[in-house]
Amino acid sequence: MNYKIAVTATLVAAAMLTACEEDTGSLGIIDNTDLISTSAEAYNVRSASVLLDSVIANSSKSYLGEIYDGETQTHIRAEFLTQFHTFENYVLPDENLIVKNNSGQIEADSVDVRMYFQSFYGDPTNPMKIQVFELDSTNVLREDQTYYSDINIADYLPQGAQPMATKTFSPMDYTLPEADRTSVDYYYNVRVRLPKEFGTRILNAANTHPEWFANSWQFIHHVCPGLYFKLQSGLGTMLELDVSALNVYFRYRSEQNDTIYPAVARFSATAEVIQSTAISNDNLASLIDPTKPYTYLKSPAGIATELTLPVDEIFAQHSGDSISRARLILTRMNSTAPEDYALAMPQKLLLVRSQELNSFFKNRQVNDNLTSYTTEFDATYNTYTFGNLSRLLSYLHREKQEGMTAKGMTSDQWNAAYPKWNKVTLVPVKVTSVTNQSTGLTEPVSITHDFSVTSTRIVGGSEPISIQVVYSGYK
Repeated sequence: MNYKIAVTATLVAAAMLTACEEDTGSLGIIDNTDLISTSAEAYNVRSASVLLDSVIANSSKSYLGEIYDGETQTHIRAEFLTQFHTFENYVLPDENLIVKNNSGQIEADSVDVRMYFQSFYGDPTNPMKIQVFELDSTNVLREDQTYYSDINIADYLPQGAQPMATKTFSPMDYTLPEADRTSVDYYYNVRVRLPKEFGTRILNAANTHPEWFANSWQFIHHVCPGLYFKLQSGLGTMLELDVSALNVYFRYRSEQNDTIYPAVARFSATAEVIQSTAISNDNLASLIDPTKPYTYLKSPAGIATELTLPVDEIFAQHSGDSISRARLILTRMNSTAPEDYALAMPQKLLLVRSQELNSFFKNRQVNDNLTSYTTEFDATYNTYTFGNLSRLLSYLHREKQEGMTAKGMTSDQWNAAYPKWNKVTLVPVKVTSVTNQSTGLTEPVSITHDFSVTSTRIVGGSEPISIQVVYSGYK
């Protein structure tokens, strides 16, 4: 049931051209027969929490750790696996120039993997323990497949795999001088030493099979299929990793002066290769309760909010009008968790047709402001606002009308055959934007699921949400 908000007075008139090109005396004269009238109404929108048991894990970041959500009494755990990128036709010094061991063989001085991060949730002194495994070279992650947050990592480990290394650390490295740790140039990182034999294998491969370093595909399939970072312990901390780097250290002799120099062969986890975070959330299903006056937005891979838009009702008495504005405001409920356990709220949301949610991320789309929109959290008003969904409403209405005509369906038959036709989903996302040099406008170039730890409730569920619709039409 809708209710009237306001009906405005007649606003605008159109200027008419005369039929005779030579007679321009009536140009600009207002014709009262073409006056435009506007009206505004509000309609109830139903909302519900929906469980996201898995999402496409194509984030450029990786996550590692486990935290407890005190508001919902749930645990969120993240581990990840990653491949490593090599530059095209990567070349190391000639075998004769690399410093050998006492047996005259090529040998790495050392090898490590470093995980770099700027953001983390939790106590910087909290101890974490991880194990590092090499992935299976006979079952390599494939770039032509889509990987989800519920990935079974065991499928990509060799049978009977044993960890290459174990590391205990805290997010803040207190072995460094305080001046280094507090410097603006300091980049949080965790260093895990790997077996020297692993680095030696890479150096020998570079000399015996340089074609294996021609590109990342060759490197991954013949040299190093990737690494798995398994969380052993560390409840209370979640790292948001920007990049991981595999470093092989060695020495080589200069051809010019026979001087020995230190060197490093570096391979990084970048957007050119696969990084996949495995997420597990316990107890989430118990939070789906339609009797509550709110719905949830939780990441990573947690809970989204689905809205049912009253499209039929919006157009029922306005078949001759057009929608000039449709504004949806979502009010956030403040957290009830103790301060030590309060999670950040999602900063950006995607609104997309529910039936297109998976394909949106699978096809790496960005919002088109027709069937998909983004918005940011407004801390001043504690809200998320979608300023104008008029194009979406008109699109859904036209799709249904044309579909019923083509298929010979009634409205009820259409609703039964396509139950998701007027449903949209709200999900936390990360948006990467660039400035268009021609227009000066900021445009999105990438939208991915938000894998950081966020949680909030928004008014809805058993409480109605209102969408404000402004109509315009000729009177």
